Amino acid sequence: MTDRLAALRRLALDGYPVGLTIAPIIALPDWREHYGELLDQVRAAVDGVPGLDLTAELITHRFTPGSKEVLLGWYPRTRLEMDEESRTRKHGKFGAVKYVYPREQMTELRDWFTAELTARVPACRILYWT
Repeated sequence: MTDRLAALRRLALDGYPVGLTIAPIIALPDWREHYGELLDQVRAAVDGVPGLDLTAELITHRFTPGSKEVLLGWYPRTRLEMDEESRTRKHGKFGAVKYVYPREQMTELRDWFTAELTARVPACRILYWT
C-alpha cells in the first residue's frame, strides 16, 4: 500500500490525473476504523499536491454463485462472508444473479464513504459507487 500511495503522489505531483479504486469494501467489524486509516493514508499521500485531479471508484463486496464456488474451491477455509441469506439477491444487466449487501447496509456504507472522503480528501471526486 505504501508503494502504491507513493506512486500516486509522484504521478499527481507530475500533473497526471490519478484515481483510487477502493475494492472490495467489506462490512467487517470496525470497518469504519480500518477504512478511515486508509483514507488518512490517501490524505497524507496527496497533501500539498497543487491542482490535484483525484477520483475514486468505490466497489462493495458482492459475489455470484459461480464466484463463490471458485473462491471456496481455492480457499476452502476462508472466513469471507458469502451467505446468500444475509444478502440481497440482484439480477445484472443480462440476468446474472449476484448477492450484494442489503439496502440499509449499502446506504450506511455509501453515506460514510461519501462523508469521509469529502471531509478527509475534499479534492477527490467519486466517480461511482457500486
